[in-house]
Amino acid sequence: METSINARQTVEDVLVAFPQSAAVFIALKTDCVGCHLDRFCTLEEVAAAYEIPLERLLARLREAIQIPNEE
Repeated sequence: METSINARQTVEDVLVAFPQSAAVFIALKTDCVGCHLDRFCTLEEVAAAYEIPLERLLARLREAIQIPNEE
C-alpha cells in the first residue's frame, strides 16, 4: 500500500488509500469529497484552485495519514 502523498496524486487515489484524509479536504473547505472530478484532479490542482499553499495541503494530508510506530 502506498504510504506517502505527493502533489501529482489524484484526490481519488488519496481518498481510496487513506479514507481519513477526507477530513482534511473538508476542514480546508474544498468540495473534493464527493466530487465526480476527484479521479482527475491532482493535489497540486486542488491547491491552486482553492488557493491553498501546496505544502500546507500536503503537510495536513501527511499528518492525517500518519500511522504511529509500534515498537
